[in-house]
Amino acid sequence: MTSIKNVYDEVRVFFDEESEWDVAIKREWIEGFLRQKAWQGANDEALRDTWRNLHMFVLYLAYSGETVVDEMTASEYSLAIEWMIVQIEDFKPNVKTVRHLFDVLLEFYEFLATKKIVAETAGLQQAKEYMTGGKRLKFIEADSEQDELQLFEEGASSSSKSLLTMPKDLGRIVGEAVERLMIKFSAYFQQENFVDDFDRALMLYLGPLNQMPEDEDDDEFWLGFWDYFLFDYHLLSNDKTPLVQFNMDYSERLASEERKILQELMGAKFTVFYVESVINQDWVECINLLTEEKFRLPNPNFDYKLVKKLLFYGHVFLQQEEKELVMINFITSVEISSNLRRRIKEEIIRQKVMLQIQQPDATWNDFVQRHANAVRHTIDLLATWARVNVTSYAQVERSFPHPANHDKTSIVNSEVLELIERFMPKFGYSHHDAVLAQKLWQDFSYAGTVNVRKPAAWASAVIFAYSQINTGDAEVPAETLAEEMAISKSSISVNRAKMFEVLKLERYDLRYLSEEGMISLLYDLQ
Repeated sequence: MTSIKNVYDEVRVFFDEESEWDVAIKREWIEGFLRQKAWQGANDEALRDTWRNLHMFVLYLAYSGETVVDEMTASEYSLAIEWMIVQIEDFKPNVKTVRHLFDVLLEFYEFLATKKIVAETAGLQQAKEYMTGGKRLKFIEADSEQDELQLFEEGASSSSKSLLTMPKDLGRIVGEAVERLMIKFSAYFQQENFVDDFDRALMLYLGPLNQMPEDEDDDEFWLGFWDYFLFDYHLLSNDKTPLVQFNMDYSERLASEERKILQELMGAKFTVFYVESVINQDWVECINLLTEEKFRLPNPNFDYKLVKKLLFYGHVFLQQEEKELVMINFITSVEISSNLRRRIKEEIIRQKVMLQIQQPDATWNDFVQRHANAVRHTIDLLATWARVNVTSYAQVERSFPHPANHDKTSIVNSEVLELIERFMPKFGYSHHDAVLAQKLWQDFSYAGTVNVRKPAAWASAVIFAYSQINTGDAEVPAETLAEEMAISKSSISVNRAKMFEVLKLERYDLRYLSEEGMISLLYDLQ
């Protein structure tokens, strides 16, 4: 066990343990600086405080890959502070703490300048003056650095859809961290076995109107899509989200910090919320539109009259005990009236009732895990397309036949179940689709005695019926099913008719409604 006697031992141990790092600041520079301060009369406590501040900065440099400190811009120092706020447990995001850190760095740079190691400190000086020159800590946007340094207050954008960079003291560093992982996400999901998933996810995200933005390189569109794909999309093969699959397959190849970020991302919850009140200059109180739970977010510093009209939706990361924001990811906002907000809630409540036809015990968490994309489309349709409603009253109010033998010992032909599971992926259906189709077969089996002479004839009829319920014009042709499963087209038609009659099936039947079916239903104007 290493013995730590003084601050120099702390420096030595740190650099010995992290010797593989290529850090822009050398051990001998720090030791020389500390020894000079000791000669000037600094006591052990002051030296340890100096090292603690330099230690945080060195950790950031190792994380960011910066190699030349005197080329860092003011915005890069701002980003360093944001990283420390998130990653250093007891680093307080206030003017006093940050100003003290900058003072230590400036004194250190002056020492390095005497050694002809550092020649330029303008970026650090600008960052200190701008960020800590007032009563409240301010941050610098990387892509508008010069404007922000000239203007001490920047008006909030009134765009209805944007990256929610509020809170600046926490939010943007998350975006930077995600951006670093995005390279690995992108490489992983560009493997050939994910091509069908990517195409399907894009189709679901766009909806039946299939409207790509005019600029196909639109960053905002693709940020929104990737947010949906990683967090909410369900993979064809196993119904897991891509983020979960990536964690299963790739987490061991990530650096420890990347694994930590990935775990935090996996704790994100899709949330629809609005700002109820301003608590103080730092915090606002928000309300989850669906559950009415309250939680705090850092103050976005928008005009209060505007922020009261905005409905936000996206992924937030909350501490379970205090309901206090840890991070936020890509957030969309739309300006709406309080009446429209109420109508949106009513529509989504009705969609949850629809899911409960399939899953009687489904919670709000279950609903958003399955149908977060439907929520996005619902808000867009009601707020942008001025639809009166998007959810079918007729479907919700339907009464469904109860299978007569459901509570008795019923024989469900397992060969049919196996064929459904084996053949549905061949027709582009997901694992979840196969589960719902198998449920359709089970319900039909419970409803009466089924004479199964050719399991393939019944399995193909189930797939055909399921496709008619959910995809309408895009249903799998009976000819294709007959050829693939080596049965007659007429047997598919006859068996399909029996199932529709016994179970009283209809298009968009809620008992077997898929994610594709739900999205199609929202856009169906009938």
